[in-house]
Amino acid sequence: MWSSVAFFKRRPLGGRVLSEPAPGGSKVPPYVICVLLLVGVLTTSAAQPRFFPDDPISVDDDQALDASQAGAVEDSNGFDFVVNTFVQPGEKRDVRAMDVNTVDDVPDSSWFTNRIGRRPIAIDEIVRGPDSLPSVSLDGWVVTAGKSTGVQPGFRVKDPKDPSGQLYQIEFDPPSNPEMASGAEIIGTAFYYAFGYHTVEVYLAELDPAKITIAPGAKVFDPLIGEKRALTRLDLDKVYRRGARQANGTYRVLASRFATGKPLGNFRYYGTRPDDPNDIVAHEHRRVLRAARVFGAWLNHDDSRGVNSLDFLTKDGNRNYIKHYMFDFGSIMGSGTVFAQRHRAGNEYIFEAAPGWKTLASLGLYTRPWLHYSYPDVPPSVGRFEGDFFDAAQWKPEYPNPAFDNMRADDAFWAARIVSRFSDAAIRAIVAKAQYTDRRATDYVAATLIKRRDKVLRTWLAGINPLVDVVLSERGELTFGNAAVDAGVATQPRSYRATWSMFDNVTQESTRIGETSGTTARLGAPDGLPAAQGTYLHVEITAVDGPHPSWAVPVHAYFWRTATGWKLVGLDRL
Repeated sequence: MWSSVAFFKRRPLGGRVLSEPAPGGSKVPPYVICVLLLVGVLTTSAAQPRFFPDDPISVDDDQALDASQAGAVEDSNGFDFVVNTFVQPGEKRDVRAMDVNTVDDVPDSSWFTNRIGRRPIAIDEIVRGPDSLPSVSLDGWVVTAGKSTGVQPGFRVKDPKDPSGQLYQIEFDPPSNPEMASGAEIIGTAFYYAFGYHTVEVYLAELDPAKITIAPGAKVFDPLIGEKRALTRLDLDKVYRRGARQANGTYRVLASRFATGKPLGNFRYYGTRPDDPNDIVAHEHRRVLRAARVFGAWLNHDDSRGVNSLDFLTKDGNRNYIKHYMFDFGSIMGSGTVFAQRHRAGNEYIFEAAPGWKTLASLGLYTRPWLHYSYPDVPPSVGRFEGDFFDAAQWKPEYPNPAFDNMRADDAFWAARIVSRFSDAAIRAIVAKAQYTDRRATDYVAATLIKRRDKVLRTWLAGINPLVDVVLSERGELTFGNAAVDAGVATQPRSYRATWSMFDNVTQESTRIGETSGTTARLGAPDGLPAAQGTYLHVEITAVDGPHPSWAVPVHAYFWRTATGWKLVGLDRL
């Protein structure tokens, strides 16, 4: 059998080998492909340099191959729970994330766009998030379909005067907890967009049932007959009865704008999409998914799972690629979407054998510690959300997540640095976007997020050698920052030490030059520092007598001498 394939060049990204398409393609037998790949692996592993002139890469071009033939993936909640709880898919291995570049950072990609982690962002920009409009008015809009998935009541609408036919999904708060789910979605979207994830635009809007009509041909899935049928006013009335109605007869709703492209269902936190030729990194080894555990812990996004993601086939010029979105943040910060979150949320999996066996073996004398915590008396728009009992390291989602289980200290540090960029003022501004009518809700949610942020930083920012922003000047002065000290969660060590070596970029061997030390984050170079263009340096930096033993593990910085000075091309934390 002959198959049509494309030949690939090899290109490293942060210690892994990426496949990039070479121009053209060819039809070759499968056995020839195997031989070529084997020879390629042997030759590249023997002679490939560690760093290239364009390192570190800031953009991962994972949109190069045509993905227009990809089909939809629609995992159910039940499937996702059973597979991740009992099958435990994916590879669990202590390896460096495979979507990082040579300086231990995450390039922009179809999964992630660096925002607050890479540059200062004004508070109003953080609050605006992905939204392109100042507001949305639903008056005169038409219902085009029922809501297809999820427990939150809602339907799909569009503005008949909009020639683009842009769709929005409308979702309602539960009568028992007005403003809870919509507020959580607004806040969560702003945070996740600022983190760097792709999210859809979301707006708070007022819906008057008298000013909404049903579009001709609108359909809704009827579980009684197992197929779609015409949507009726009775269907809308059922949705309204499940929503929190305001005193004036209208509803505060969440309007989510559909992303551009063809929806392809959800992605998974393990493996790769077999129908996406650009998806070559196992999802459990992607830092952007591993480190989402840190963000989930901070916001108590216990609903972090594959079914709350969405892939879109996106067209950019002649390219058709899959763009990966995070969405559905209505079940964070104490919101269970249609009820206040259970006490278990964030503390224990839905199914976890050990605690149950302890209770059984002790004849009921053992009870879960989280059962003893008394949540404060807060407005119903808050749900169950707290920062006193919260333990960042012990936080858990609804059920096991393969990417979360693979998170390493360097992944967590990367995410914690992003969390540290959110000032108290920025957090309060994001919470204010939820427009809670009770000021107590605004104040409580903001104060709890600040308290949980500080716990996240103490856990993961100070848990590894936190030296950052390493720079070597042309005259040989090494400067760096200490992320944990800068965030106020650790004190300065007694001193810093740097061990300097020449580095051979081909053999990857280091030849020691000397050692320098000092009491500040500014160290001079030893005598004998090379000045020839094209040479490489390897500098190991440690904290001496620091407040955390892990700071004695060196950060490895690699510099390349260019025509204008020293360029940081590599950084390893573990």
